[in-house]
Amino acid sequence: MTLEVGKKIDAWCGRCKSVLRHTIEIITGEKVRRVNCNSCKGRHLYRAQQPRTRGAAAALSQERKHELLVRGRTEANSTLYSSSARFQVGQLVSHAAFGLGVVTGSRDNVKIDVCFAGGEKVLQQGC
Repeated sequence: MTLEVGKKIDAWCGRCKSVLRHTIEIITGEKVRRVNCNSCKGRHLYRAQQPRTRGAAAALSQERKHELLVRGRTEANSTLYSSSARFQVGQLVSHAAFGLGVVTGSRDNVKIDVCFAGGEKVLQQGC
């Protein structure tokens, strides 16, 4: 298929939120740069497919990070979380609401960052 201004091409339309038929407006070299949506008449940059959502990618990477931190360790090796207890970076923590997590950082000696499967949480320690 040869690309020419005025020809039709399938592209992602952010306004319509789907891949639809578009008319090519601008081509530089052999790349389509700007298109016009035939449905909503919106003009925008050419995108062959739907862009990835940052939220979903971040959630997947958070789950993967947790999986890598916990790998090979079980709840039997964890310490039950208590706000009066003290924790060290890398320590496995079992929390009643959040489940199994790993301490990833310490803040001002009174707070810790803990990576749980559901996300990062800041918890108190030594109170």
